[in-house]
Amino acid sequence: MSFTSKSPHSCEYCQKITIDLGLDNSAPQFSCGVEEILAADQAGCPLFHAFVESIKEEARLDESSANRCDLSFAMRYEKEDLPDSTAALILSVSGTLDDGTKNVDVNGQTKLVLWTTEDNAASTDITTRPYELDYASSASVGFARSCIESCQHNHKECRRSAAETRQGPETIDPNSLPSRLLQLIKKGSELQVKLIGQGSPEAIQREEVSQQGFAILSYCWGGPQPVHLTQKRVAEFGAGTPISQLPTTLRDAAWYTHEIGLEYLWIDALCIIQDDVEDKLRETSRVELYYSQSTVTLCAASAAKCSDGFLTSRGEDSTNHGIGPIQLQAKTSSDASGSIQALAESEDLDPKRPQEPITLRGWTLQEVLISRRILIFSSRHLKFTCAVTNACCTGPEPMLKPRVATSFESQVVGVDILSDLGDCPARNVWDTIVIEYTRRQLGLPADKLPAVSAIASSLIRMAKERDQKLLYLAGLMVDTSDPDHYAWRAQLLWVVSQTEDTHHVPGRAPSWTWSSVDGPVRTWDWPKPNDWSSNDGIRLHEYRVEPEDEVAPFGAVKGGYLKITARTRGLGMMTDFNYAVSTNRDSPNRSVEAGKSLLILSPDTKDREQVVNWGFEMEQDVFLLELIPFYENRTSPAGIIVTQMPNTGHYVRVGRFEFQKPEGEQTAEEMAARQKMFDDCPFEEIQIV
Repeated sequence: MSFTSKSPHSCEYCQKITIDLGLDNSAPQFSCGVEEILAADQAGCPLFHAFVESIKEEARLDESSANRCDLSFAMRYEKEDLPDSTAALILSVSGTLDDGTKNVDVNGQTKLVLWTTEDNAASTDITTRPYELDYASSASVGFARSCIESCQHNHKECRRSAAETRQGPETIDPNSLPSRLLQLIKKGSELQVKLIGQGSPEAIQREEVSQQGFAILSYCWGGPQPVHLTQKRVAEFGAGTPISQLPTTLRDAAWYTHEIGLEYLWIDALCIIQDDVEDKLRETSRVELYYSQSTVTLCAASAAKCSDGFLTSRGEDSTNHGIGPIQLQAKTSSDASGSIQALAESEDLDPKRPQEPITLRGWTLQEVLISRRILIFSSRHLKFTCAVTNACCTGPEPMLKPRVATSFESQVVGVDILSDLGDCPARNVWDTIVIEYTRRQLGLPADKLPAVSAIASSLIRMAKERDQKLLYLAGLMVDTSDPDHYAWRAQLLWVVSQTEDTHHVPGRAPSWTWSSVDGPVRTWDWPKPNDWSSNDGIRLHEYRVEPEDEVAPFGAVKGGYLKITARTRGLGMMTDFNYAVSTNRDSPNRSVEAGKSLLILSPDTKDREQVVNWGFEMEQDVFLLELIPFYENRTSPAGIIVTQMPNTGHYVRVGRFEFQKPEGEQTAEEMAARQKMFDDCPFEEIQIV
């Protein structure tokens, strides 16, 4: 049976329990025997079922084992200590149980968080409330304003420029403001958006906006925009447009921006001239500034298209609760009678949970990553995240709660802030981004590099602040300060997840970068060996990438090349090796014959799988280019598979190769074969395009 905060579970068994909110954390609130636990569980009480479930991995508790156990069941109340911890009930089971074959030591524990309503007597002891599901309510708007203001005043980490780290009101660098903004104006009872800035009748008052700030929208277009800015409509939008004439998502953004006290808003469809190529190129190159400097990003996470909106009032979804809610009687610290609800929530970050629509689109990744603070309008709850804290509009985390910034830690999968990883090595951060980005979809194949350009620019800047030299090459992030010449090789060793689902896009990018293909990719995840030697003769000694326009150095490219000195071995000479062509890197590892390594050849696309086969059959010149020499206990040698272009002498990448080791020890002969794989191959200079 499903339960919600408005219709919680209540039965004769759990109504016998009264939680004393005045007792300290160590005092037991309730205890009982096995018979009562089993009777209540069989009657369908989720509270008593939680006791049974807490030990199911250790032992099976049922009627047949009830007389063979010595178990104690207890419940204690933990007082709230916000923002760190919510009030909770701790259910514990301890003792021994004979499962019919042996005696099992049992030690189970379940934590149920508590909340109550504002008008309940228990609200004086428990300040957490059921979730506010109306995102347009005064409570939701108040939550948003409070989070933004608290972050502005207390989080120096969220002040992006050196000038902003000083005490006092948050300001924005006037030079970082958008070229155009939407000004929110009330005309009578009607809210309008008026385009101001470049080309419009009214200029942006930069000092004023710098002091007041502006909101910015991150959303899914979901196809052609029914309302968008064109060269002919600049004057029209400059005269003012009622928000009722905008698509629902844009209308919601305008309304919410006004409600949280901001006068200015940036929306790409209405602030970039969509039929002006130069304007789109110039504005796209400045997106990093806009999202990183905005006061707050409104993330319409639940909207799959611009007509969906994100402020629609939601009903409570009972599947969000793993246990409960369960109504329990309570005695307050002032001896008044009240009630509380106990529950365990299903995980927000559960990978099996359907992802929010916004996390499936390519452009939206960089929009949230480079933001300083985000209001996330998810399909479940209204949440806030910044570089320092998370919070949710009511529920168990109603206040800004600090977090450890060691990974992407937003409360919504795929909606994260780049500064969370500010202290991690830049290349590791980029690898994480590439894996996430390449699984997303783009409306236009040509957007592959532009849609990630702002993140690349931001990461280059972040690395520079840490005195780290990064070079961006059409999707690859090369650490040029690495004296061991390992980082650039690792960047070249990306691999597609599934050959069948990946295709090459001619002319979009050089073949050596993942941006030349469409489909999920994985990056090289082997760290540098402890006994690594850079004196192996393999060098990257020349590179060039030509951007389509110098205005956007991190955007689309016309072409590029790498010149590498390395050893190559023809694929037709590899038939003595135990090998396999891998077209699905997500599948479990193959079994490897005892004592033998398995040479894994991973083509980038289906067409290039055919090229690999032709290479084995000597119908086409296909080579293994060594990037990682042999190291014991590694998947090496490893490198990329290349083929020579006719009449040019240049090479193109067609895949990656590495070795998969057998489970047991390798024979001396097998080790020697891997070690000597390239010994008779001379070093040569190879140009890859």
